[in-house]
Amino acid sequence: MIVHELTDIEHLFTEQLQEGYYVIRETYQNVLVEPEDGDTIRQVDAGTEEVVTIVFDPGDEYSLICLDTYTFADGIPSLAELKETIAAEYDVFVNDRWAAVSL
Repeated sequence: MIVHELTDIEHLFTEQLQEGYYVIRETYQNVLVEPEDGDTIRQVDAGTEEVVTIVFDPGDEYSLICLDTYTFADGIPSLAELKETIAAEYDVFVNDRWAAVSL
C-alpha cells in the first residue's frame, strides 16, 4: 500500500489569474508500507509526487469547484510549461498571452 503524505501547499499564479480561479500546487511524499512480522510494518520511501489542481470559487460558502488535476511523478515542469498546459484547456489567466485560444 502506498501512503501519500502532504508535505507542502502553495498557491501559484494568484496575481495572474482571473478572479475566482486558483492554481494550487501540492507536494506529496509517497511511502510504501509493507507488513512485517507480527504487528510491525516497514516503510520505504517511494519518492515525491507533484499535484497541480485548478479550482474555481463562485463565491458561495463551501462551493469550490475542481476543474482539473495534473500529476507529475518526475517533478513539476517549469512555470512557463505549466501555464501553457493549463491555458490550452482553460481560459483562467488575466494576461491574454496565456489565455486559451477560442475556436
